[in-house]
Amino acid sequence: MARPEMEFGQRSNDDIIREILREYASRENPIGTKGITKYAKEKGFDIKRTAIDDGFANRMGVREYETEEECDEIIRECKVTEREIVFIKKGQKGRTIGYWMMETLSETEWMFLMDSVLNSKILTKKEADNLANRITFLVGKRFSDLTNYRHRMRNQPYFVGDDNIDEKAGYIESRVLQQVRLIRQAIRQGKKIKFNLCVYDYGNQKVRLVPYGRHGKVLPETPEKYKEDVHRICSPFDIIFSNGRYYMLGADLETERRTDLKYKLYRIDLMTDVTINRAKAVTKEAVGLSELNDLFEYRMENPYMFTGKVERVRMRIDADQFTQVVDWFSDRFKVVGYDADESKYYDIELKVNLNSFTFWVLQYSGCVEVLDRGKKGEKSYRNRIKETLKKALEKYEED
Repeated sequence: MARPEMEFGQRSNDDIIREILREYASRENPIGTKGITKYAKEKGFDIKRTAIDDGFANRMGVREYETEEECDEIIRECKVTEREIVFIKKGQKGRTIGYWMMETLSETEWMFLMDSVLNSKILTKKEADNLANRITFLVGKRFSDLTNYRHRMRNQPYFVGDDNIDEKAGYIESRVLQQVRLIRQAIRQGKKIKFNLCVYDYGNQKVRLVPYGRHGKVLPETPEKYKEDVHRICSPFDIIFSNGRYYMLGADLETERRTDLKYKLYRIDLMTDVTINRAKAVTKEAVGLSELNDLFEYRMENPYMFTGKVERVRMRIDADQFTQVVDWFSDRFKVVGYDADESKYYDIELKVNLNSFTFWVLQYSGCVEVLDRGKKGEKSYRNRIKETLKKALEKYEED
């Protein structure tokens, strides 16, 4: 006899049982059929033992085990694409101890996603709240103590743009992520993109994002007769995610005509009014940007997103700060020297974009020293760092 079809939105016994296992069961504390039927009654559902041990168990393909070693082996063999895996722990003589369910995302993994969203540098507060809600629903989390965690995050670092968002909307896609999608679409189609590149400005006691053109900022209060079209048209080469932000690597008309500069970097969260242009784009292959084929290598050579030539440099870093090198450059460096017992310093060589690396050196100037390699004197990179530090010191010296 065929089972009656369910009405739209109606929850089945399987839905209720999964919800109970999600809320009340774990590997350490599986619950038996009596526990499941008890919790089901508290929710207003009458679920029989046979509906659990026969129907639910068969439909869900329940994995059975006795020892923890057997359970570990089952988990190792599970497929990444399995969203929910139901286990039944058995005791001696096949006695059922209880059921529990493992989901694709653990609680700690879910909270990592929540942290990433709520502390994002590119999502506004309303966008972050909306995405956090949808992630919570998607992974089926109903733990009140975990869900409340989201409401303790009161402020969002990236906030400009919230005024134009209806937070009651069920689905809000981030403006920045929409722009990332458009740029990737343009790359696939071989088309140029048109956009405004903006900077942050402070006016009327508020932070705002305003376009920046040849003559500077175009502010909302600027009279129309003084405003100009500040849209830029670029060939997009690639998109890279670095330090919490999306960057577009591309070339405008001026860059395409130059031989000393192959591309420019644009922060996508500072773009507005992004559209795909009908003009055919120049490709990264055509301008000889083979380094973009390995984005990991590119990120190691560019700790900060600046254009410039990649060269080999040598530096000395305090031994107790060696972790900073690994954090930023992975294992893409070579130790070429150290003190007698390796407890004071390491001399390290690595390939980096000098313009980008300068900012890294300034950040860690208290524990890093750039050493001469190749060029010496005024034209050396070491001297460039020294002059930069001198200019910085002048700001703090007394008259």
